[in-house]
Amino acid sequence: MASKFEIGDLVWAKMKGFPAWPGKVIEPKDELKTPMKKKNHHFIFFFGSENYAWIPEDSIFHYMSNKEKFLLTTRVPRGFKEAIEAMEDAVKALPEQSQIRMQDLPSIDEELAQIFPNKSFTAPARKAKETPVKKQRKSVDSALPRKRKSSGALNNEATENKTPEEVKKRKISEGGDGEVIENQEAETKPIKPKIKRDSFLRKTPMKRPSPLSPSQKIIKKARAVAKVTASPSMLHHKSPIHSTPINSPDKSNEAEVTSATKIKSRIIPELKVSEGEVTNDDMPVTSAATQIEESLLIKPVMKSVIPTPSRIGFLGLGIMGQGMVMNLLRSGHEVTVWNRTIVKCREFVKAGALKGNSPAEVVQSCDITFSCVSDSSAVKDLVFGNAGVLQGISPGKCYVEMSTIDEDTVQDAAEAITARGGVFLEAPVVGSRVPALEGQLVILAAGDRKLYDDCYSCFEALGKKSLYLGSDVGAAMRMKLIINMIMGTVMASLAEGMAMAEKVGLDQEDIAEVLSLGSLSCPTVIHKSQAILNQKYDPHFPLQHQQKDLRLALQLGDKVEQPLYVAAAANELYKKARRLGYGESDISAVFRAASA
Repeated sequence: MASKFEIGDLVWAKMKGFPAWPGKVIEPKDELKTPMKKKNHHFIFFFGSENYAWIPEDSIFHYMSNKEKFLLTTRVPRGFKEAIEAMEDAVKALPEQSQIRMQDLPSIDEELAQIFPNKSFTAPARKAKETPVKKQRKSVDSALPRKRKSSGALNNEATENKTPEEVKKRKISEGGDGEVIENQEAETKPIKPKIKRDSFLRKTPMKRPSPLSPSQKIIKKARAVAKVTASPSMLHHKSPIHSTPINSPDKSNEAEVTSATKIKSRIIPELKVSEGEVTNDDMPVTSAATQIEESLLIKPVMKSVIPTPSRIGFLGLGIMGQGMVMNLLRSGHEVTVWNRTIVKCREFVKAGALKGNSPAEVVQSCDITFSCVSDSSAVKDLVFGNAGVLQGISPGKCYVEMSTIDEDTVQDAAEAITARGGVFLEAPVVGSRVPALEGQLVILAAGDRKLYDDCYSCFEALGKKSLYLGSDVGAAMRMKLIINMIMGTVMASLAEGMAMAEKVGLDQEDIAEVLSLGSLSCPTVIHKSQAILNQKYDPHFPLQHQQKDLRLALQLGDKVEQPLYVAAAANELYKKARRLGYGESDISAVFRAASA
C-alpha cells in the first residue's frame, strides 16, 4: 500500500482521546515493535514531549496544510505551545524549497474562500475551478504565496452575512506596473439557492476536526476544581511548573532526550529529584500515548496556602512522599525530612528542607511529624525500631500516619504514641503519584480532632479535599482499604477484558475507545487502558502495593465475616502478576497476568 508520508515529514499526529499534536515522521525505534495491522502506520516523534509512538496513517496530517485546522487557541493543553514553537523551528530549519512547497499547500478554508468568494456556495469545487474568469488571470503563477485583501476594504454589500473566510479575495500582481486586480466571481450556475458550508465539506475527502473526546472532558471536569492554568511540558513533571527548551530531532539520531529535572516555585529556585524517585518521566522510555495522557493530568495548581508556624517533619521520600514534601516546601512550610536511603534527601535539602539523621531526631525537632512509607512492616520499624519515632516522642509532640497499613498496626502505633504523651492522627491518602505531585490527593483522617485542625495548612498544600471521619483510630484506614479494594477489582476486570479482546481478534484500541465513550469512562479506565495498549507500566501505583491492599482488605473482611468473592479472585490475579516479576510495575501490568 502506497504511503502518503516519508521520513522527515512534519505532521499533525492524532491519538484517540487526545488533540492533534505536532510531530515528525522518523525512523522506527527498535524497542517498539511494529503494529501487526493491515493499515499503514508511521513512527512519529512528538515535539514538546520528545516521545514517539506508532500512529495509523489515517490519523496523520501534513503540518502546514492543516495548521489552521488543528492549531488550538482556547483550552490549550500543557506543552502544546512549546510543541508548536519547536515545530516552527523545525519548519525554519527545512531547506528553502521544502518550505515553499509546504507553504503553498492551501488549507480547505483557503481553497473555499478562493473558489467561492460569494456568501453561499454555488457549485461543487471541481466545477468552480473550471469556470472561466477575466483574461488578466490566465498567466498568473499560482505557486506564489497569495496576498489577502482585508475585509475592511470590501463594501458593505459584499461582506453582509459572510464568514471571514468567504470575504477574503485573492490579489494578483499584473505585469510590471504593480497594479492589483481583485479575483472576479466565478460565473457558475447555481445548483441550490443556498448550500451550507458543512454540507459542502461532507463532499470533500478532508476530515473535519474531531470534537473534544469524552475522556478529555472527564479529565478536565475532574480537574476543574483545581483552577489550573496551562504551562509548558508534556507529562509527568516533578513539579507542576516546568519548562524545557525543545530542539527538533535529527533525522539520523532521534535518541530519547532526558531533560534536566527542575522544580520551580515561589520559594524553591530549583529542585532536582534524585534517583529512583519521581524521575523525569517527561521524556522517558515510554510511549507517546502514555505521555500525552499524563499531560492532561499534571497541571500547576495555584493555591494560596498560609503555612502554619509549626515545624513540620516528614518521614519517607518514596513515590508518594516526594510529591507531598515538594508541595509542603512550595507552600512555604518549614520541613525536616528523613529517608532510609539518605541520597534521596539531598536535593530537598538544597531546596530548603532540613535533614534529620533519624526518625527520633526529626520528631524531637518538629511539632508535627508526617510519615508515608510502603507497608506495615516499614511502619513498625519506623515507630518501634532503634532511634524510631517512639524515642523522639514527648508530651505535646504530634504524629500523623499517612501510610496504607492494616488496622491493628495503626492502632498499636497510636496507643504507643499516646502512652508517651504524644498526639496521634491517621491520615491515609487516596491517589497515586500524579495527584501527589499536583497536590490533589484526598486525605482521610481519624484520631485527634485538634491535631486535624492544626494540620489544616498542610492538608491544603497536599490535597484537594480532607475528611475527618471521627476520633476512632482505624476508621480512616478501613475506608482507604475499601477504596483500594474497589480500585484493584476494577483494574483486574479491565485487564481481563483487554486480554479477552486480544484473544478473540478484536482491536484493543477499539475497546479502549468504546470504554472512553460509555458510562465506564473515567480517568482510571482511560489511562490504564492506554498503558496496556502501549505496554508501558511506569509505576504510578506499584502493583505490589495494590496486592498488599487487597490482602489487607480480605483480612478485614474475614474479621467481620464479610464474603469478598470478587476481591479474592482479583487478589489471585495480582499475586500471579507479582510471580511474573511485575511487582514494582504499575497496577496496569496485571494485564500481563491476565493474558499469560
